Amino acid sequence: MDAKDAQAVARAANIVSDWCALRDVPELTEDSASLFVLFGGAIIGSVDVLAHAMRRGVACCYAIVGGRGHATNLLDESVARELSQWDYGRGPAPAPGVDSEARMLEALLAQRWGLHADLLEGRSTNCGNNITFLLDMLDERGYVPKSVVLCQDAVMQRRMDATWRRQVRDRPCYANVKVINWASYQPRLVARGASLEWAEAPEGMWPIEAYLNLLVGEVARLTNDEQSYGPRGRDFVVPVEVSNAVREAAEVLKRCVDGAGRVPDDRYARAKGE
Repeated sequence: MDAKDAQAVARAANIVSDWCALRDVPELTEDSASLFVLFGGAIIGSVDVLAHAMRRGVACCYAIVGGRGHATNLLDESVARELSQWDYGRGPAPAPGVDSEARMLEALLAQRWGLHADLLEGRSTNCGNNITFLLDMLDERGYVPKSVVLCQDAVMQRRMDATWRRQVRDRPCYANVKVINWASYQPRLVARGASLEWAEAPEGMWPIEAYLNLLVGEVARLTNDEQSYGPRGRDFVVPVEVSNAVREAAEVLKRCVDGAGRVPDDRYARAKGE
């Protein structure tokens, strides 16, 4: 990659990332929602986003959702680096490579901030089950929030929103729940000569090459065709509008980084696919 390509990739990546990293409001304030849900993933810094929301009283109830999926190994590495500082007065240390994302993030929330989530869901292995198992957990408690903040990795935030809207079609009691999307971070790439660097990124951020492939994969998943997650494909999400600018940016990424996007991993698939 030369300097010109690096500039093109950074520009295209930021266009796609801005689209993926959906935020419905300029900021989260006190009493923004009934329920705040942090979804697990690779980015360890997301636990600080949850802590800040709790400290500000953004919601009445807080949940962490996430089992083990394709990104959990990166979270394992980040958590393992903090285990040497673990306060065993808080109980057993989380076990990277074994524990769920929800369990590990909850442990870090306690260690870093002295806080605890109200609800943990640790079975889900993919974006779809993040929502279905969350709703199952709420059903078991008879709790239908009036509003919910969905907080996910920036790359997957728009897909999480589309997944929620598809799943609640089958659960009428959630049809009128107000959804507030809040991507846990909004990353920026810059080109310095022929190299790409983070101008702004949270703790534990994706390696840049993996991040670029994830962006390409998200555009493909949310483009409503026969290979997508939309109604014309696997029917996991509601139809999502993909602008020409986002499509063109994704094509630039595919050409410059020679990536086709992350391939679905059958280990973390639902019965009808990932």
